[in-house]
Amino acid sequence: KSYVIPNGVDVERFVNPKSRTLNQNEVVLITTSRLVEKNAVGDVIEAMKFLPENVKFKVLGTGPLEKNLKLKIKNLKLEGRIELLGFVEQEDVPQHLHQADIFIRPSLSEGQGISFIEAMAAGLPVIATPVGGIIDFLRDGETGLFAEVHNPESIAKQVKRLMNDESLRHKLIENGQKLAKERYDWNLIAKDMRERVFAKLV
Repeated sequence: KSYVIPNGVDVERFVNPKSRTLNQNEVVLITTSRLVEKNAVGDVIEAMKFLPENVKFKVLGTGPLEKNLKLKIKNLKLEGRIELLGFVEQEDVPQHLHQADIFIRPSLSEGQGISFIEAMAAGLPVIATPVGGIIDFLRDGETGLFAEVHNPESIAKQVKRLMNDESLRHKLIENGQKLAKERYDWNLIAKDMRERVFAKLV
């Protein structure tokens, strides 16, 4: 008999001690992502064309597409709105998430998608694409929002929904935090592994 036991998140480390209200003067999108084709950071950059000037985008991560993405940002004249922050130590990721408003990664493919669950634990609403393991935990309109794959206008549409619908934003934050805590906390995953797997091997 087989069991599916997911990877977990150190929920306590990501929890934001202060609730962040959406400041319409500056809305910060964030992603933690290797700069590779499958993570489609370029699609978010393209989406910025369809979003108002007060929307900024921060990218944590490095990868082979870094030069191409910098060129894209320059060509679209978005230098003042997009920051490529490069490599960030894992222990510093939570504070970056706490300074943002929306987590976004419109992946072309995905394994479990642990970065999304970390963002949920940090109290961010999540925009993703319905690919790979993401569909195991993200329910559109309940624990996050789905954008279409390779569709910058669809990404921008979902960002605008979160900017304009405070009740939806709060709903996604609350449900996302609950999901991270009740299904993906490492303490629960370890207990699951001990009771459902190791105990049966004795």
